[in-house]
Amino acid sequence: MRLRSCLVLAAPLLLGCRLSHQVPIEPGVNFAAHAEHARLVIDRLPGGGAGEVTPPGWFHWPGSASPTLVLTEKNGSVTGLWLTAPATVEARAGTSGTAPRAGLVEPSWEDNAIRLTLRTAAEDKIQTDVFARQATGGGPLALSRVAQSILDVRGVYRAALRDAKGAEAGWLRVRISPYQESMRIYDGLLPAAVGPALAAAAAVALASEIDWIEDHALDVYRGSSGGPVRESIPLGR
Repeated sequence: MRLRSCLVLAAPLLLGCRLSHQVPIEPGVNFAAHAEHARLVIDRLPGGGAGEVTPPGWFHWPGSASPTLVLTEKNGSVTGLWLTAPATVEARAGTSGTAPRAGLVEPSWEDNAIRLTLRTAAEDKIQTDVFARQATGGGPLALSRVAQSILDVRGVYRAALRDAKGAEAGWLRVRISPYQESMRIYDGLLPAAVGPALAAAAAVALASEIDWIEDHALDVYRGSSGGPVRESIPLGR
């Protein structure tokens, strides 16, 4: 999901070009999502249900009061998501800037490796560890802005979620590879305080950070006649 493209595109323009891959949901997770063109398909939301994150159904101009993205759940609920800076997302219960806040995601960095702080509507605070690479070999040991090339960004990254006392309360993961059902797959076991709006906002924040890292890393495909891999190519399919 290239979030920068979502800033100016209207959702109706995207509907005609959607091609879906079935992305299996692993047992034991209460949140699952995957990138699909300029949208984020929410396969499972905390508490049940599903939906998608898309640009709003009108043109969004940077600096405007309208949300950058909209979470539309299958039950009809709509949440506005304002991406105000890389990995910084405010969720509101509606598409008005005056609607009640449903959550906030704020980033911080440790040696260029991101942590996310999730703030619920009740001001409960949940913080991730850094997103550590789950298999050694190739690229930094965490999802980090020190990646030298876009190939360094590929991998599986997992971060524990911690409550205000520092106790582990769940986890969040992202898998980045062109050789799976989606270029980016997100899932996790989120604590009860994290509702659908904040869960979606966390995935959008993480996607935004990955976009930033890839945009500032060497594109090894530049100048290649084949060009970069822009869509997933699941192995064995």
